[in-house]
Amino acid sequence: MEVSGAPVEDILLQRPWLPVSICGCQLLAKSLFGETAYHILLTDMRCVWEERMDAAAIQSRAQELNRRLRAPVKAFFSHLCEVAKPCLSGSDGQIENKAQISLVRQEDGNISMKLKSELAGLPFYWEFHCTSAPVALVCFHLVRPLLMMSRLLQQRVEQLGGLLMRKDAEIQDYRENGATLSRERLQTDVFEEQTYREDFMAKVRGQTHTHTHTHRACGLSAPSSQLCSSSLTCCGEFPHDKLVRSRNIELPQCAL
Repeated sequence: MEVSGAPVEDILLQRPWLPVSICGCQLLAKSLFGETAYHILLTDMRCVWEERMDAAAIQSRAQELNRRLRAPVKAFFSHLCEVAKPCLSGSDGQIENKAQISLVRQEDGNISMKLKSELAGLPFYWEFHCTSAPVALVCFHLVRPLLMMSRLLQQRVEQLGGLLMRKDAEIQDYRENGATLSRERLQTDVFEEQTYREDFMAKVRGQTHTHTHTHRACGLSAPSSQLCSSSLTCCGEFPHDKLVRSRNIELPQCAL
């Protein structure tokens, strides 16, 4: 499948992981819908699942699930895109489209999402059969981008720490030469790199513990042989964000 002449993997790689909630399970999803094909990825940060479907497979499944409907594959797919995209983007579109979606964990570790909506006055059913993604795909779409972003953020934090220490030295020089603050509330503590690092690691461990309990509550926990990456967070505040705001220092923007 290609979109606008570009390979689907390259286009999908540029798509962000979006938080979605299906039947109370918190997941991250990214998807790409072409003209008559799609590729979706789902993860609970412990396992990654995927499904790819081309025009022939979509036509076959649509007819199998909707025996009373007769339409070309483009008609089925157009409606599927209309009701499925909001469900996979974390929006409230499923309410507007009156689409119902449910998620079931299979005994073999795969997951199935069932979608029910209405097409031409008749019920329209669709099922996403997501299987465990191969390691190469997980590395390409999740692990490698996270490692690259982690390294980039680490470099930025190191640069920020160096800048703060230089500014502390500059402020101390001003004080030693008789400079005083006009407003006491502007005074800041001296940056302690070791204290900052210890605080950072404590928060990382705390988030890891929280996410582990979240996964267990969701019921999507995988065997220990499966990919486990619960220590990676997809939202929340990095400890250095607060530090940046307290010192009013602009940190260059970067995105995954």
